[in-house]
Amino acid sequence: MSVATAEARALAAQVQPDRPQPELTERIAACRCGEGVRAGLYLLNGDWERAHAVAQSMGGPLGAHWHALVHRHEPDYANAKYWLRRAGQSPIHASLAEAARAAGKDALVAPGGTWDALRFTDCYADPAQSGWTRPLDALELRALLEHCLAAGL
Repeated sequence: MSVATAEARALAAQVQPDRPQPELTERIAACRCGEGVRAGLYLLNGDWERAHAVAQSMGGPLGAHWHALVHRHEPDYANAKYWLRRAGQSPIHASLAEAARAAGKDALVAPGGTWDALRFTDCYADPAQSGWTRPLDALELRALLEHCLAAGL
């Protein structure tokens, strides 16, 4: 494992979405990691503005996916869905579809067995659904971050 990956993994272990830690901001900024990892670390640390700036500068499907997740947390659900459409299918969608099935949320699995990110965003927007959407959202954030860490993105 490279020093940069080890550094990013150490930061990933420290961030807690429900408890932002402003003291990690400088460490995330200085991390020798890819922009996908940086966007995820900022978002998981509750730093919406920095996560947004990084995701917006990235471009491509990965940047669009992070951009969507940032807007889901803002919350700006219409904008999140716009960016999800731009992102298209993600390598983590198969695991999210499995998790949805395991949670008894088959409606989130689109025809063909893929994750329905747009439908999930609609459910996430409904506060009455938060008991099951928040854990799936956390899984998505961590899965996308892990994908970026593994791929050096």
